Amino acid sequence: MDMKHMCRLLKKGFTLVELLVVIAILGVVMTMAAGVLRDAGKGRGIESGVELLESMIMEARATAQGNDTYTRLVIVADPKDDSADSIHLRYLLVQRFEKGDGKGRFDGTDVAEAGKWKSTSSGVLLPPGVYFCPTHSKPLPREDGASGSMIGQTVTTIARRGKVLIYYVEFDEKGRFVAPMADPLNLTCPQRLVLINGRLGRGRNAVDGIVPRDTVREGRTVRPAGAKGICLWPSGDVSLLRTEEQVFQDVH
Repeated sequence: MDMKHMCRLLKKGFTLVELLVVIAILGVVMTMAAGVLRDAGKGRGIESGVELLESMIMEARATAQGNDTYTRLVIVADPKDDSADSIHLRYLLVQRFEKGDGKGRFDGTDVAEAGKWKSTSSGVLLPPGVYFCPTHSKPLPREDGASGSMIGQTVTTIARRGKVLIYYVEFDEKGRFVAPMADPLNLTCPQRLVLINGRLGRGRNAVDGIVPRDTVREGRTVRPAGAKGICLWPSGDVSLLRTEEQVFQDVH
């Protein structure tokens, strides 16, 4: 093939069919890439939620130790959530217990003494589509047979929310995780705090007002797929729940 013939082929360019094939291939590649990036973003969302949950627990512990008082990590519905049940839990904030009667007078250090709970910050939101799930946040079993959720519930006043039902975990002056209201008869068990991906809604697979993005079936049990979280130990230390076995299975 001489040089003149090659130049004629180059000048000829692509046919319409060839251009359509290239465009179709590009469309498929872009669709696949968008799906990968979308799934990666959702996965990173719950990973970021776990990191945020862990950092808020560290803040609550540090506040307790630094102020010689009890603190709580409070979990409540998004302040913008105006649904009737308000149980779509993705708003986190730290509260500390201010001892005394408001005039600097108090006796002892027990959390049940006169005083009030006060928020130390405006709070933070979990990533979009990530929610705390009380139903799946189960304590780990203990050899002494102690059981029961270590997550407290009460009604309190939150800025921008008014009086609302809150879920909380509590720490003493040493930064140790304690049973709600530090009841000495209520032994503290290691407690799982579980986050799930999903959207607001109801239905057969909904849990705590959230429809999971994906589900996994074990026999007759349907659980949110991709759930992650932390395990909070009585010492106040935290370990990550990276697999579904760690999130849902009993650990002895």
